Amino acid sequence: MQWLEVKVVTGRESTEAVSEKLMSLGAGGVSVHDQMDWAAAKHAGLGEIFPALPAAESDPVTIKGYFPLSFLEEGKEEELKSFLSALPSFGLAPAVFSISRLEDPDWEQAWKQYWEPTPVGDKLMILPAWLDALPWPGRLVLRLDPGAAFGTGTHESTQLCLELMETEILGGETVCDLGSGSGILALAAKLLGAGDVLGVDLEEAAIRAATKNAELNGMQLTFIRADLFSEEVWSVLKQADLITANLTADALLTVSSRLRQLLFPGGRLIVSGIVRHRQGEVLAAFLREGYQLKEKRSAGEWVTLLLELK
Repeated sequence: MQWLEVKVVTGRESTEAVSEKLMSLGAGGVSVHDQMDWAAAKHAGLGEIFPALPAAESDPVTIKGYFPLSFLEEGKEEELKSFLSALPSFGLAPAVFSISRLEDPDWEQAWKQYWEPTPVGDKLMILPAWLDALPWPGRLVLRLDPGAAFGTGTHESTQLCLELMETEILGGETVCDLGSGSGILALAAKLLGAGDVLGVDLEEAAIRAATKNAELNGMQLTFIRADLFSEEVWSVLKQADLITANLTADALLTVSSRLRQLLFPGGRLIVSGIVRHRQGEVLAAFLREGYQLKEKRSAGEWVTLLLELK
């Protein structure tokens, strides 16, 4: 059976938006390779020739989605083209894409060759599930297979969240992860000693991947499928000591007035997926909601905020 590999080359600030779009178009898997990934790949003799990007894009990211051949027959190629062409109008990086055919099961393995064990912060090691579980002295090992969900631990926004979680989780906290994707943040919370942990995502593929990853790590976590933009979900979710929300600036602004009802008094909130030029806008919205900024961390084009509910 043949599959299509849709490859999008863009700037880092467009990574989340493009990944989500590929998933919404029905991708059976999405992988993200940033500058760090390609440096390792080229060192191993696996260099990639990128399509030309505008001169301003000096730090490209490649995002790959895998689709059945019907992708070409359902108007989805034109939908993707239109979406990508509109990115600059939203202040995001421009993008180009290409499509090639792969023989099954090559598509399932194509992206795995570039993902290596990833140390994060002082405590964690993110280990691809298909590699041998060798001991990593001084590190808590989290085995992960993102499947068709976003989140491998290599993206800066994810790593910044994990670093802050290391300092915020002391043991026994109730944690809610909004936009849980592969489950990486929820699983890391449990690994770091949290008590009850809940993951929430809109995509069914993400719930399946996260549940599988919990099993891989011998953990019992709850993941639920819910739309954070619907009214009903906010009456279902329970309060937590810590909320993680690695979303986008627009999504965070939309739910900023809702999040405080999920936090216990004095609870803390880690928000990420914020491109640098929008950090002031996002921070101002949360300050208006009664939060105070405890810490800000950044890497590349991404900013993560640690907020406390007054």
